Order: sequence, then structure tokens, then C-alpha cells
Amino acid sequence: MTSDLNLHLDSQIESPEDARHREAKQAEGDDIQLRLMLPNGKEETLAAKLGQTVQYTKAVIHERFEVPIERQALTCEGHAMIDPLSLADCTGITSNGLNLIQVQTSS
Repeated sequence: MTSDLNLHLDSQIESPEDARHREAKQAEGDDIQLRLMLPNGKEETLAAKLGQTVQYTKAVIHERFEVPIERQALTCEGHAMIDPLSLADCTGITSNGLNLIQVQTSS
């Protein structure tokens, strides 16, 4: 297809499938590394996406390290990480380097 300005638009049109994939990748955000300080004193590294929620991160911690979701309290640089927020919204989380996360449990 050629426009009145002699631009060839066919090569610039993105398929709906490619557009959905690109938008999904943007929503997920960058790959990041979380350094978890677990209640048992162990340190573990967890790969995550900046766009994932704190609640999802807690679910992954539960699956991998058997820390009950309902008892988890996550903090980064002393700031509470609140469930509905994405990791990108949490103070102290960055796409550069390792993010230190304290995993505490309540009784």
C-alpha cells in the first residue's frame, strides 16, 4: 500500500498477534533478580519481572520455599511491599543489579 506521500505502509503494519505479544512483553517489564533473605536465615535468588505483582511474588516464594503466603511480609530497603502493587511500584526495586528482599513471617 502506498500513501499520498509515497510511504510504503505494508512493511510497517504489525500483525495483531505481534502487537499482542509486544504489548504483553511491555506489561511484564524487564527481567530482574531478587535476593531473598528468608525467615530461616537462608539467602536465595529469584528471577522475576518488574511488572509482576507482589502477591504473585509471594505465591512463587510459597511454592519454592514453602513460606505460607498469608504469613509473608516482604520489605525492600525497609519499605513494605504491598500485595496489589507491581514490583516496579515498590520503593527500592530496580532493574539494575540485585534487589534485596527481606521475607518475614507473622504468627
